[in-house]
Amino acid sequence: MNTRRQLGAAFALACITSFGGVVAAHHSQTGFDPNAAPIEVKGTVAEYRWRNPHVLLFWDAKDKEGKTERWVVEFASVSTSLSNGMAKDTFKVGEEITATCIRARAGGPVCAQVKKIVRADGSLVSTGGPD
Repeated sequence: MNTRRQLGAAFALACITSFGGVVAAHHSQTGFDPNAAPIEVKGTVAEYRWRNPHVLLFWDAKDKEGKTERWVVEFASVSTSLSNGMAKDTFKVGEEITATCIRARAGGPVCAQVKKIVRADGSLVSTGGPD
Protein backbone atom coordinates (compact mmCIF):
# COMPACT_ATOMS: atom_id res chain seq x y z
CA MET A 1 0.00 0.00 0.00
CA ASN A 2 2.84 2.37 0.81
CA THR A 3 4.39 1.74 -2.63
CA ARG A 4 1.05 2.45 -4.30
CA ARG A 5 0.80 5.82 -2.54
CA GLN A 6 4.35 6.70 -3.50
CA LEU A 7 3.65 5.84 -7.14
CA GLY A 8 0.46 7.92 -7.05
CA ALA A 9 2.30 10.89 -5.55
CA ALA A 10 5.08 10.58 -8.13
CA PHE A 11 2.52 10.45 -10.96
CA ALA A 12 0.69 13.51 -9.61
CA LEU A 13 3.95 15.44 -9.32
CA ALA A 14 4.91 14.47 -12.88
CA CYS A 15 1.54 15.68 -14.20
CA ILE A 16 1.76 18.99 -12.36
CA THR A 17 5.31 19.55 -13.53
CA SER A 18 4.53 18.59 -17.12
CA PHE A 19 1.23 20.42 -17.61
CA GLY A 20 1.34 23.25 -15.07
CA GLY A 21 2.78 25.69 -17.63
CA VAL A 22 0.15 24.75 -20.21
CA VAL A 23 -2.69 25.48 -17.78
CA ALA A 24 -1.13 28.79 -16.73
CA ALA A 25 -0.52 29.80 -20.36
CA HIS A 26 -4.22 29.27 -21.16
CA HIS A 27 -5.06 32.06 -18.73
CA SER A 28 -2.25 34.44 -19.56
CA GLN A 29 -2.79 38.09 -20.50
CA THR A 30 -0.61 38.10 -23.59
CA GLY A 31 -3.71 38.35 -25.79
CA PHE A 32 -4.25 41.97 -24.79
CA ASP A 33 -2.39 44.93 -23.38
CA PRO A 34 -3.79 45.60 -19.88
CA ASN A 35 -2.53 49.19 -20.15
CA ALA A 36 -4.37 49.89 -23.42
CA ALA A 37 -7.16 52.43 -23.40
CA PRO A 38 -10.59 50.78 -23.19
CA ILE A 39 -13.00 51.20 -26.09
CA GLU A 40 -16.81 51.40 -26.06
CA VAL A 41 -18.76 49.20 -28.44
CA LYS A 42 -22.52 49.71 -28.66
CA GLY A 43 -24.65 47.05 -30.29
CA THR A 44 -27.32 44.38 -30.12
CA VAL A 45 -26.91 40.98 -28.47
CA ALA A 46 -26.81 38.30 -31.17
CA GLU A 47 -25.96 35.21 -29.08
CA TYR A 48 -25.19 34.30 -25.47
CA ARG A 49 -23.52 30.94 -24.87
CA TRP A 50 -23.81 29.80 -21.27
CA ARG A 51 -21.41 26.85 -21.25
CA ASN A 52 -17.97 25.71 -20.13
CA PRO A 53 -15.08 26.19 -20.46
CA HIS A 54 -16.05 29.86 -20.95
CA VAL A 55 -19.26 31.85 -21.24
CA LEU A 56 -19.38 33.78 -24.53
CA LEU A 57 -21.31 36.88 -25.58
CA PHE A 58 -21.68 37.89 -29.24
CA TRP A 59 -23.18 41.21 -30.30
CA ASP A 60 -23.56 43.12 -33.55
CA ALA A 61 -22.24 46.66 -33.81
CA LYS A 62 -21.74 49.11 -36.66
CA ASP A 63 -18.19 49.94 -37.74
CA LYS A 64 -17.08 53.40 -38.95
CA GLU A 65 -18.47 52.72 -42.45
CA GLY A 66 -21.81 51.56 -41.05
CA LYS A 67 -21.20 47.87 -41.74
CA THR A 68 -22.24 45.35 -39.09
CA GLU A 69 -19.46 43.59 -37.21
CA ARG A 70 -20.03 40.64 -34.89
CA TRP A 71 -18.13 41.26 -31.65
CA VAL A 72 -17.31 38.64 -29.03
CA VAL A 73 -16.16 38.63 -25.43
CA GLU A 74 -15.20 35.59 -23.38
CA PHE A 75 -16.09 35.47 -19.70
CA ALA A 76 -15.00 32.99 -17.05
CA SER A 77 -16.46 29.50 -16.60
CA VAL A 78 -20.14 29.00 -15.75
CA SER A 79 -19.40 28.46 -12.04
CA THR A 80 -17.19 31.56 -11.80
CA SER A 81 -19.68 33.62 -13.82
CA LEU A 82 -22.41 32.57 -11.36
CA SER A 83 -20.18 33.72 -8.49
CA ASN A 84 -19.69 37.04 -10.31
CA GLY A 85 -23.45 37.63 -10.45
CA MET A 86 -24.15 36.45 -14.00
CA ALA A 87 -26.83 33.88 -14.91
CA LYS A 88 -28.03 31.88 -17.89
CA ASP A 89 -30.52 34.67 -18.67
CA THR A 90 -28.25 37.69 -18.06
CA PHE A 91 -28.38 38.65 -21.75
CA LYS A 92 -31.26 38.34 -24.19
CA VAL A 93 -30.93 38.23 -27.99
CA GLY A 94 -31.96 41.60 -29.39
CA GLU A 95 -31.05 43.51 -26.24
CA GLU A 96 -29.07 46.76 -26.70
CA ILE A 97 -25.78 46.93 -24.78
CA THR A 98 -22.67 49.06 -24.58
CA ALA A 99 -19.49 47.17 -23.71
CA THR A 100 -16.38 48.89 -22.41
CA CYS A 101 -13.43 46.62 -23.03
CA ILE A 102 -9.85 46.22 -24.10
CA ARG A 103 -9.49 45.00 -27.66
CA ALA A 104 -7.44 41.88 -28.37
CA ARG A 105 -3.90 42.40 -29.69
CA ALA A 106 -4.81 40.38 -32.77
CA GLY A 107 -7.32 43.06 -33.71
CA GLY A 108 -10.71 42.40 -35.17
CA PRO A 109 -13.98 42.61 -33.27
CA VAL A 110 -12.73 40.83 -30.15
CA CYS A 111 -12.86 42.20 -26.61
CA ALA A 112 -10.10 40.44 -24.72
CA GLN A 113 -11.06 41.94 -21.38
CA VAL A 114 -14.42 43.44 -20.52
CA LYS A 115 -14.46 46.34 -18.08
CA LYS A 116 -18.22 46.82 -17.94
CA ILE A 117 -21.43 46.24 -19.87
CA VAL A 118 -24.34 48.67 -19.64
CA ARG A 119 -27.90 48.01 -20.80
CA ALA A 120 -29.92 50.52 -22.83
CA ASP A 121 -31.73 51.60 -19.63
CA GLY A 122 -28.38 52.49 -18.03
CA SER A 123 -28.22 49.54 -15.64
CA LEU A 124 -24.82 47.94 -15.15
CA VAL A 125 -24.45 44.20 -15.80
CA SER A 126 -22.40 42.41 -13.17
CA THR A 127 -19.74 40.48 -15.08
CA GLY A 128 -16.91 40.21 -12.55
CA GLY A 129 -14.67 42.24 -14.86
CA PRO A 130 -12.06 44.61 -13.45
CA ASP A 131 -13.16 48.19 -12.91
